[in-house]
Amino acid sequence: MKNLLLSIIFPLFILLTPHSNGQPSQSAKSPNIIFILTDDQGAHLSALGTKGIHTPNLDRLAREGVLFTNSFATVASCSPSRSSIMTGMYPHANGHWRNTITPKLSDPDTEFGRQSSTVDKVGVHEYIKTLPEVLKAHNYYTAITQKFHMSPPWKFPYSSRNPVHHDPEKYKKVITQFIEESGSQPFFIQANISPPHRNFDHHMKKFPQYLTKPDEIAVPDYLPDTPLIREDLSKYFGCIQLADACVGAIMEVLKQKGIYENTIIIYTSDQGEPYHRAKASPYYAGMHVPFIGKGPNIQKNIISDALISHVDIMPTILDFAGLPIPSTVQGKSLKDLLIGNKKQVPNRKYIFAEHNSHGPPRAEHYPSRAVFDGQYYYILNLMPDKAYLAPADLREEKPWGNKSYVATLKAKEFFPSQYNALLMLESCRPAEELYDMATDSGQLNNLANDKTYQVKIEKLRKVLYHWRKRTGDDYNDPNDIPTRLSSKTR
Repeated sequence: MKNLLLSIIFPLFILLTPHSNGQPSQSAKSPNIIFILTDDQGAHLSALGTKGIHTPNLDRLAREGVLFTNSFATVASCSPSRSSIMTGMYPHANGHWRNTITPKLSDPDTEFGRQSSTVDKVGVHEYIKTLPEVLKAHNYYTAITQKFHMSPPWKFPYSSRNPVHHDPEKYKKVITQFIEESGSQPFFIQANISPPHRNFDHHMKKFPQYLTKPDEIAVPDYLPDTPLIREDLSKYFGCIQLADACVGAIMEVLKQKGIYENTIIIYTSDQGEPYHRAKASPYYAGMHVPFIGKGPNIQKNIISDALISHVDIMPTILDFAGLPIPSTVQGKSLKDLLIGNKKQVPNRKYIFAEHNSHGPPRAEHYPSRAVFDGQYYYILNLMPDKAYLAPADLREEKPWGNKSYVATLKAKEFFPSQYNALLMLESCRPAEELYDMATDSGQLNNLANDKTYQVKIEKLRKVLYHWRKRTGDDYNDPNDIPTRLSSKTR
């Protein structure tokens, strides 16, 4: 009888044990998750020490969680960045390497299925599981706001969609609606927020109370410090303050529902600020973004300088949800880092990023790869003999309201370094670039030809080569790189 009981109980014990192929199974009470994603926001918060900006809601979120100072997008363009987040993969690996034309969130459900009339030629490979697909398969209610911008549409099956994009009061209503619609299901809400995406005036005319003062801000080193630049930046920072108000509205709803303390909140931006030498480029300002994680069991009032990447977001969310992480994911879960499990914290020495093309036009195609070790930032331009055209929103005042491009050209006499940096962006760049971010935050002094840094550049060159090989990117023998590039490096 004893053996008979063991033969019944032991298999049942194994069946109920929460492990499956080395991955945790879904817990009895799956966590609710709010993923907040602003549009074109660099690492600018008052909690990060940004001068002339006030972000009280995000500062509070940071005090109640973990604020990362070294968080990076994988690419500085909307569609490939968002698809990278939703797959945990680099754009060259998941197939979504440039911006794509996609349905609007206000479109009918049919536009998000396989019969959609808006399907771009570029998109995530069918065999790759996206975050919304995995969550839906495990009974999560999923919702999204502001814009879609991912391809193909059926690979991102959200339960609900709403185009609200910059109004704090409307966010209260929409997030409340989503939570109520989720019923007894755990929810994942991707709360996209449009500011500070250009046109800044579009946001500031409706919400002028969030404008900042031009004389109180600090101008990034890659831009000339002129009145016109300060005017443009004051609107950019004002848009961040508006985004902060939208975040505050979302936080208020969670508190009203009595679920704020038990909801996992992740906040970041899809890419850096909407300026040349940032957005749609391989440079630091386009990749460096804010990142806050807050929720049950997550440490409070912690500032971390750990190197983290957008490819880490999907595995982190699935790890907290107790769900299997697809084998295609190239990032690492940040759960141990967030909860303070120091024995299991991933030891990342390098951050990798890329640029391929902002949009479909060939003039915007300029493939580059980058690696950052925490101080030195190395860029490999794969087509150094090709000229590049910055996207319209980085150049044109109409309809984008961008005054910074022309202002930089006009500042040639008094700010030659910033002027030359802009010219280099749109001309034939050096094949290799190396910058010391500790002394040159604007990336104005290329050290690639300085013999003092040859050991460093050779190291980062090989690190980048092995990453490209490991992640399925086109690559070359690192031993051939010096010879191949020597005539093109300047």
